[in-house]
Amino acid sequence: MNKLRKTFLLLSLQEQCRADRQADWLSLHQRDREWFLEQPPQNRWNLAHHWLQAFSEQHHWRMLPSPLLMSFIGVLLGVGLMSGLLEFQSHQRINIWWWLLLGVWLPVLWWLLGLLLGRTAENSIWAKSLISRLSPHTRRDVNTPLLRLTAQAMSQQVSLGFAFGLAVTFFLYLVLSDLAFGWSSTLDITSEAVHQIVQVLSKPWSILWPGAVPSLELVEQSRFFRTENTPSAIAETAGQWWRFLLMNLLCYVVAPRIVSFAWAEWQLSRAQERLFTQDACIDGWWQRLHFEEVRQHASPAPRNQLPPAREIPVSFEHTPNTRTAAHWPRLDGIVCAGQWPSDTLDSSVDILPPGIRSLPRLASDQLPERASPVQAFLLLCKGWEPPTGSTADLCQKMHELQVKLYLWPAPLPGMRTERVSQLRESWQLFVPQLPPSCHLLDV
Repeated sequence: MNKLRKTFLLLSLQEQCRADRQADWLSLHQRDREWFLEQPPQNRWNLAHHWLQAFSEQHHWRMLPSPLLMSFIGVLLGVGLMSGLLEFQSHQRINIWWWLLLGVWLPVLWWLLGLLLGRTAENSIWAKSLISRLSPHTRRDVNTPLLRLTAQAMSQQVSLGFAFGLAVTFFLYLVLSDLAFGWSSTLDITSEAVHQIVQVLSKPWSILWPGAVPSLELVEQSRFFRTENTPSAIAETAGQWWRFLLMNLLCYVVAPRIVSFAWAEWQLSRAQERLFTQDACIDGWWQRLHFEEVRQHASPAPRNQLPPAREIPVSFEHTPNTRTAAHWPRLDGIVCAGQWPSDTLDSSVDILPPGIRSLPRLASDQLPERASPVQAFLLLCKGWEPPTGSTADLCQKMHELQVKLYLWPAPLPGMRTERVSQLRESWQLFVPQLPPSCHLLDV
């Protein structure tokens, strides 16, 4: 799967996972887990693609251009430009000034301008072309950084194809035809000045390939005037410019584009990986596929048959203008279990008293390697989901750090009372399976 399809697959997956947040999480877990168990072994990209085909009701994307096709277009542009430069005056010597201007310096300026626009313009022609292929709903909440990196990688791929088209065409002309080069100017420019210019341009390869640095004698002999007839001896030496011109192409046109293309590809791959593994909605989808619920799908046990859950009742004290924590344990920080949507996390923490919500927050992957045994943390869990094996693994890791852990399944606003009660019982069944340093808060 190419990088362009991966980007649109992630955007469609993110859109569908956000839409699924309106449905009941338990039914989604059952549906996705049963579907996943029926699938053959495959990589995660194909898994996401097949899942979207099975459960997404929206059109994911329109027909996308192939990156190989875009590279081929760039190659054709390079072939056309180089052929025009070498065939423009096929029976005369090729002026190296025009050749360098159109074949090297302008492509270098185009490459630099493309890098600048790729870093600053969010609505470039590439980005607009990609956005036009998204569904109307996705356009309103598009992941702009990912789309910008994708557009930048596509433009660098076309640019690299253009550079290879220039270099390969020039090499083929060298092999299959007899090219003669020279320089001419109406201005009174001396051969010594031209030699200094080519010496500066040849600095990058002067040590590796000294033969690709034109000598002063070659510069003097290759100057031509419009009305002169070229002697055969001078015509033979005029072909020696090809080494210098080829190295200009490779050093100033091809090599920078290889580096920028590799850099753009690495940035895009990292952004796609980060979105796939750290987005809260996609992380919930991944957990539904790969983790069994801790609570079994049997009928809930009666209240008097529930095992002791090590519950600690806490409450809020309300004064006329403030709300403070009453009977809360001493805490040193808040640990967020899993990936949370930013709006949901903020609304859940805002419920807590000021003294609790002002504690430092840590993600589950930011835990210290060592902790003091007297430390205690509040584990903020997704109370609208049943507990999963990943939560148990996190509790075990905290237990190994020898710290106390207080679990609080944060409720989701607007959730039905029956659903809240069912989930509460699942957490009460879950806590006795955890290490003894873990307790459940009954807020």
